[in-house]
Amino acid sequence: MTKAYLIARVSTDDQIEALPAQTRRLLQYAEHNDYDYKLVEISESAYSGERSQFNEIIEEIKSIKQTVVLVFDKIDRYNRDLHSSSSRKLNKLCNDGKVELHFPSDNLVITEKSPATDKFRLGIGLLTAQYYSDAISDNVKRKNEQMLADGLWPGKAPFGYRNVVLEDGRKWIQVDAVKAEAVREAFQLYSTATSSLRQIRNRWEKHYGFAARTAQLDHVLHNPFYYGMMRRQGKLYKHAYEPLIDKQLFDQVEAVRQGYKNKKHRWGGLPYRYRGLIDCADCSCRITFEKKKGKYVYGHCTQSKGKHDISYIREEKFTKQLTRLFEDIQLPDHAYDKVSKALQESTQEQQLRHEEQISALKADVARYDNRLERIYDDLLDGNISQDIYDRKRKEFNESKQTKQTLLETFELSETDDKGSVLHLLKVARDAPKLFKKANIQQTRRLVKTVLSNLELQDDQLRWKLQKPFDTVLVCNKNANWLGR
Repeated sequence: MTKAYLIARVSTDDQIEALPAQTRRLLQYAEHNDYDYKLVEISESAYSGERSQFNEIIEEIKSIKQTVVLVFDKIDRYNRDLHSSSSRKLNKLCNDGKVELHFPSDNLVITEKSPATDKFRLGIGLLTAQYYSDAISDNVKRKNEQMLADGLWPGKAPFGYRNVVLEDGRKWIQVDAVKAEAVREAFQLYSTATSSLRQIRNRWEKHYGFAARTAQLDHVLHNPFYYGMMRRQGKLYKHAYEPLIDKQLFDQVEAVRQGYKNKKHRWGGLPYRYRGLIDCADCSCRITFEKKKGKYVYGHCTQSKGKHDISYIREEKFTKQLTRLFEDIQLPDHAYDKVSKALQESTQEQQLRHEEQISALKADVARYDNRLERIYDDLLDGNISQDIYDRKRKEFNESKQTKQTLLETFELSETDDKGSVLHLLKVARDAPKLFKKANIQQTRRLVKTVLSNLELQDDQLRWKLQKPFDTVLVCNKNANWLGR
């Protein structure tokens, strides 16, 4: 009887409710195939380098002499990085015939005899899962940007303030009276240029009982939040909370601290095809380009970190090397047709799950609204005390706010990952033609899309391929796209 491991995985404790549905589908699959199975439930991210539970299972599988079937409900429950350490281990076991990877909901099985198209589908599935995770992250960032535009701080309140939940359920930031007084005093003392950070820190500890490092105190004195502005990724936004000091006092402190001086950066601005894209492998300086004899373009290291032996390489030599690369990563038409069709089917399932998650979250929000109405009626009817009502109202409002935030995140999420991945597949299919016809700006965009860590070693370019082009290259070199 075939030995199988059924892996039901969620990324966070918040997703724990999804485990029963995964488990049910895995058990049905195992019983249908008459497997001798072991069910393992894991709560750890598939997008993380540290996957201790999963690695323990791999080590356990290595000790089993017969071929082991490893079953995941879908590809995104397996991993989101084809080149992670756990993926490399399983790929080796799979190529050696020790492991088979089964994804029932994706109708995909990977074995040592799998054709390249199936392996490529696995790679695309991992890439799609990564895009979906990144899209959620991007939507959270957009929500935070909207909050900043509305004058709201999306994170933990700075020292001197505290995060609170108002009666209507809205999150707010209020002044903490004692800490706020310590902040005001710190600004006043430092602005006179007679008190050091260490002296102010000692006063905080003795007078207020606050233990702080000088670095933390320096951060406070540099934070514009206290005069009414929020700094986020170098930009300032006016906030809607109560300021602790005025702008004049903040500027006085900045003058004492001597502020930050903007460094001017020099940019030649000449339209060379590979300017700014290539680093020197010896010293990590940029490869710069210049024209000789009025018509020949050469690239060489800037040597800004010290002199060393360099070569002047004709731009045409770079182009020849990159042309060969784009020919190597060209995706055959038949492989493109098969993978894009599978991707479209997978995206339809993902869209359905996305809509189901939104519906479930809306139901949760409505349920907490009903509970809030019921406990208010109970209070009016005298069935519960004011203390119980206040405690329950706070509990329900916090739970409702959590679900509401998740709902907003999912509603903002656009399931356009299919379009992004299909675009990359088209780039792989048409790569040589695109590179040959591209102008300077198009060439630069194409190189950035396909390559990273582009370096020059002697007269040869070295690079790392972006996903999914690395998988295309492997399949082109080592496998028959049509299968066996």
